[in-house]
Amino acid sequence: CPEGVDRGMQQVRALYAPMIGNAGAYEISGTQVTIRPVVAKIPVVMKPGAYEVYEFKIEGNTLTLTQRRNVRGPVEKGSVWTLTRVE
Repeated sequence: CPEGVDRGMQQVRALYAPMIGNAGAYEISGTQVTIRPVVAKIPVVMKPGAYEVYEFKIEGNTLTLTQRRNVRGPVEKGSVWTLTRVE
């Protein structure tokens, strides 16, 4: 590879590696949202029947999602996502 191409690929990997991306369907019931990915960066997430359930809380411009269960069952220490709307 030419020198610039290799350096460019390293930069792409550095930006892309920490990114998470899914697309699919979701259902909301009370304070829980069920996510059913159809397309995902990580192939295992796209398995038929795969889903994740998160408890959500909205306070002002902040959305907090806490994973409660997935296709394998309850999640004891689920991931927590805190997203803030920026205008």
